[in-house]
Amino acid sequence: MPERNVTIYCDCAHYQLIGDSAKWEVLSAIKGSGTEFKAVPDLCRMCAERDPALQRWAGAESLRIFACYPRAVRWLFRAGGAPLREAGVEFVNMRAAGLKFQISNLAFEIHNSKPQERELNLPSEDSDLKFEIREGDWVPWFPVIDYDRCESCKRCLDFCLFGVYELSGDDKVEVRNPANCKTNCPACAKTCPNSAIIFPKYSDGPINGDEVDEQASQGQGAKADLADLLSGDIYDTIRKHSRGAKRFSAGAGVKQESSTLKELQEKLDIPPEVLASLSPAEMAGIREKAGKKRSTNEPGKAESEDYE
Repeated sequence: MPERNVTIYCDCAHYQLIGDSAKWEVLSAIKGSGTEFKAVPDLCRMCAERDPALQRWAGAESLRIFACYPRAVRWLFRAGGAPLREAGVEFVNMRAAGLKFQISNLAFEIHNSKPQERELNLPSEDSDLKFEIREGDWVPWFPVIDYDRCESCKRCLDFCLFGVYELSGDDKVEVRNPANCKTNCPACAKTCPNSAIIFPKYSDGPINGDEVDEQASQGQGAKADLADLLSGDIYDTIRKHSRGAKRFSAGAGVKQESSTLKELQEKLDIPPEVLASLSPAEMAGIREKAGKKRSTNEPGKAESEDYE
């Protein structure tokens, strides 16, 4: 039997995207209303793992979700195998500047206690909401696809170096291997001409799931040009800079030794430590992809060059 009224609170425990004071205001408001709620450490992780609870919640008569941008949450649930209905679902964006207004619209009581009076900016009685993040835990950083905007150009599939995307039986790009994604790397979203790729934990919109400014996105040709520019030597660049003496350091003073590398870091926002941390298996995949690109772009050219 489906649940009737469900309220979900996401703590976004792996990232400090939502300030403690905002979390405290939300939790205090929920508690003040007397509403029963389900608190989860991270909705992104639940969706990546396709947690069965998502389907139960999606089937509720009324669902209220305290999390981040509605577009991101809606497509997260879709990626988790639990698409949300258009009606009966309320989103409260805890990353929005108008959070207090959203809460007041829901007629919740807001307590006047100061955030500094409680540990971790959570009500002291909510010890069960102090989610513990253990060292070595997988950080749920991965993309989801807004299929209302996706035109199946497959640029993300072609660009991704780590096997995050695969094609479905009906030739749609899907995020099949979210754990393959490199933490804090949004490069594939930067190349999408339709702003269809969302990284819910990214800092800036519309990649973080904020609504797309259609007027500002008129110049999408720049994204296509950038992808074309990088496609020829991106693999060689990564290969060269992943070798022993030329590997990056996560510390200061990273030397950018090529214009392509500079574009990877600055225009696609790929952290240098991502390029530095490629495993032998990932490098083997890059070599294979590089060979395919060479044979496609330069027919007849031998693929026996030294990629070791």
